[in-house]
Amino acid sequence: GSPEPKNDIEKNTRLPISSLAEVDASASALMPWRDPEVWQMIATGQARAVHHIESPSMVGLCRRTNVQDIDTLTAVVSVIRPGAANENQKERFTRRYQGLEKTTYPHPSLKHCLKSTFGLLVYEEQVLQVCEAFAGMPAGEADGLRRALGKKSGDLAHEISHHFVSHAKKAGRTHDEIEIVWKFILGFSGYAFCKAHSAAYALEAFASAWLKRYYPAPFMASVLSHGKGFYDPLVYVLECHRLGLQLLPPCINDPGPAFTVHGETIRVPATRTQHLTDRTIKQLLAEREQGAFASLADFYYRVTPSRKELEALLRTGAFDGFNESRTKTFWRIQWLIQTPSTEGTQRQLLTREDDMPHPGNHLREPEQSCRLRDEMELIGFPVSGHPLDLYPDIAWDTYCAVADLGDHMGKEVTCCGLVVQQRTIEQTTGEPMKFMTLADPTGLIETELFARTYRNHGLATIRYPVLEITATVSPFENGNGFTLRVHRAGRPRREREDAQSSL
Repeated sequence: GSPEPKNDIEKNTRLPISSLAEVDASASALMPWRDPEVWQMIATGQARAVHHIESPSMVGLCRRTNVQDIDTLTAVVSVIRPGAANENQKERFTRRYQGLEKTTYPHPSLKHCLKSTFGLLVYEEQVLQVCEAFAGMPAGEADGLRRALGKKSGDLAHEISHHFVSHAKKAGRTHDEIEIVWKFILGFSGYAFCKAHSAAYALEAFASAWLKRYYPAPFMASVLSHGKGFYDPLVYVLECHRLGLQLLPPCINDPGPAFTVHGETIRVPATRTQHLTDRTIKQLLAEREQGAFASLADFYYRVTPSRKELEALLRTGAFDGFNESRTKTFWRIQWLIQTPSTEGTQRQLLTREDDMPHPGNHLREPEQSCRLRDEMELIGFPVSGHPLDLYPDIAWDTYCAVADLGDHMGKEVTCCGLVVQQRTIEQTTGEPMKFMTLADPTGLIETELFARTYRNHGLATIRYPVLEITATVSPFENGNGFTLRVHRAGRPRREREDAQSSL
């Protein structure tokens, strides 16, 4: 029997388990790796902002694989690395995992060490296992081969090949078998992960995805606070809108430095405002620790920011909590800047704020479009509205919506989106191509311009912040997603043009 608990802590944490089934059930309750809703989110490309698996290539691979368990996610994290991904290994892994392609092995002796990865080299240590199982090669020599492959050192690999062949012949392998397995090993040339490294990434990714699924507001606030994601913060703001999370403008009495959660809303910290110096930020946070700012003048005399900093905070809405119009606050700022701020007069000024001159009620407040532009300039993304509200004249209704692209598999469509991310790389031919992330009112989509299209339309991707594209929706083999291959790109249609053409 089990020993008696030594203390109350041990007694309270001891699980009354009497069978392996209960062990499995208890582990699932503590670490819900089988949560179908989380796997559905990962497998359908909704893992944006989830560390390790949010890049377009990882999102696409998860969808192509339809990953549904932690072991497969571990393999996916590694199979995308340059070494494991050589010779179409990614595609072969996704097909074999789903039973779309038969699993084969370079040699029967390798079935044991490659069974979990469907006959493919996915992890670094599998190089050692293959060398030992097939050729009886000592672990030290096999590890030298692994290092040579990781560094793409062809000379060293060639040198080690003689030892591999020698050991394989002693093990009774034929010339043809040795050639097949050696070619198989060389296909793993390049940077890759060991399984433990991949597992650590996969567990962290799943835990992050679980947090996003069940605690979206705190999760997205944390992502925005740390700013270390794959994408520009604008993409995460768009993701907040997709999740139904509202952003609140900065408030001088809730200055940050982190994004803070208030129910289903996220407050943007005032410290994110451009033009604030480190000194002002430190002083602001220190003074707020001592107590809330009672008024604009109270803030000014306790923090002593410059005119430029005051006006930047004003334009982002950080002073709106004082319940005065922005035009009136602007004039108060001018009065404060021009008023002597010596210690002898400070208390008197704080008690006589009503003596500040009022500009009257004839001045107009900035319109919503102006506020959005100010937020974009000073924070990096719009806060008081959807980012696409900056482009009200785009004829969105005349395009195929991102959310509807899945209804047009195999067809050519014309859609439109704000370019929120773009990356230029070289194809295997050495020609440049571009990957882009576009956003419309219904969602985000990854697109690709191959070399020929990029030559003809690459300039448009730089010229127009909102881009019209004509592309083919190419479905994945498993039906769990698609790629959007762009053929043409150019200036978007606008509402005014549609109205004029209808007259």
